[in-house]
Amino acid sequence: MAGLLVFARQRLAVQHVPSDPPTLVAEQVPVPEPNPLVSPRAAVLERRVPPPASALPRRLRASAPLVPLLRGAVAPLAAEPLTDATCRGWASQGRAERAVDCYQTLARESGIGAEVALYEAARLSAEALGDAPRALALLEQHGTRFPNSALRVEVEWLKIRSFERAGQIENALSASEALLDSNAGRALAPKLHLLRGRIYAGVRHACELALPEYVALLGEPGPAGDEAEFNRAQCLEQLHRPEPARAAYERYLSRVDARSAEAARARLHALAQDAQPAEGQP
Repeated sequence: MAGLLVFARQRLAVQHVPSDPPTLVAEQVPVPEPNPLVSPRAAVLERRVPPPASALPRRLRASAPLVPLLRGAVAPLAAEPLTDATCRGWASQGRAERAVDCYQTLARESGIGAEVALYEAARLSAEALGDAPRALALLEQHGTRFPNSALRVEVEWLKIRSFERAGQIENALSASEALLDSNAGRALAPKLHLLRGRIYAGVRHACELALPEYVALLGEPGPAGDEAEFNRAQCLEQLHRPEPARAAYERYLSRVDARSAEAARARLHALAQDAQPAEGQP
């Protein structure tokens, strides 16, 4: 009887043991989609990205040629070398700030290439960016590094114009006078006299000082002579010298390239009207 009870309990235990559901041989387990929120460490474990160098064994870390062979590793591309053509290309595209940086990089070298690059950086700063103080600082560097530069005249002329644009009138006048007195500055005499005349007549409101600058350009062809002769006539009129002013306007109109001819005729007519006696006066 006891043996039967033991046998019955064993049978009941066997009947209540849960069985695993059958797995079909043809059933496919879906591959999980990549999770964008997966941590970097999990991505490395799943072989989605290469492990960092610190995670590599010491023998692999010491072997540099093996690193690019890891999946996902890309060798860095070499930076394109800067040349004068590169800087000029950026300047022609209107990217003056980048062109200035490019020229300043080239100016760190030596030789005539560095002289030209530093001058171009200053010129673009003044003319394209309108930054006269920056141009003056670069020109100061140019004078210090290249005191005997082949671009001395160009550098001095740019410095004078930058002084004028920065409102440093005294510096512009003294530098322009020094350049006029030098043999190297004679080729720039028309531009220098015209600039000095503009400063005296426009900024200083001193036509009596501007007249000698304009007289120095009488008969000078081209835009500088044209502007100087017309400005001379205007200065004489402002100094209340109608007869010399009339003669100056007539001389100006005799120029073949008189660009302000219409304005000169209008001023001559106004001077003639002013010279007529008022009605009722003898």
